[in-house]
Amino acid sequence: MTKSTDPRVDFILASAPRLIVVATRCAWSFGAAEGLNDVLTSRPDQKGEWRQPVAVLHRDALLMAALRVSVLLDADPKAVSFQTVYHSLKETAVQTALLQALDAKGGPDVVTPTRADLIGTYLKTYGEIDWNVHGRLVHFRNLGIAHLSLDQLTKSVTFVELRTMVEVVTRLASTMQHLLQTDTAFHDKMVKECSDQVKRVINYDLR
Repeated sequence: MTKSTDPRVDFILASAPRLIVVATRCAWSFGAAEGLNDVLTSRPDQKGEWRQPVAVLHRDALLMAALRVSVLLDADPKAVSFQTVYHSLKETAVQTALLQALDAKGGPDVVTPTRADLIGTYLKTYGEIDWNVHGRLVHFRNLGIAHLSLDQLTKSVTFVELRTMVEVVTRLASTMQHLLQTDTAFHDKMVKECSDQVKRVINYDLR
């Protein structure tokens, strides 16, 4: 791994592979949930014995997607998250040091979008996060998924809101992959690919 004079750059370079792996799993979790939702709502045999196990898988895939979005956007400054990367990357000194480290590792920046452009894209995409939805998602994660608590669950997110959050973290991961060239293959069409694959497999098995 390329070393930098700035520990924040070292953190970004070291964290990127883990973030992209989790983002991949997040995309597959939500894609699976979306595909299973289509199966649940479109099949004519709504009373079949297939429905309960598919509904359980659908619910659990949604819960894993919600959990992974929350993890990827964790606000803890010591956590590995897209939010932690953002707070470092918005600093001009960090951008400069990162670009220098990437030049040393990969050679001159001769293609478009440039590395500087990709940093700008990351920051812009991060700025699209709806923090009201994020707050409700964290509440739901804490009381509805991660802990068995006596506190009352009072907030949640809709399917559409979760899809939007997944799309944001998917784009953040895709931009990071393009910028840092980690070993994990990632692209922003993974959700649809997984959804389509799940529908093909489930519908084939239910023929």
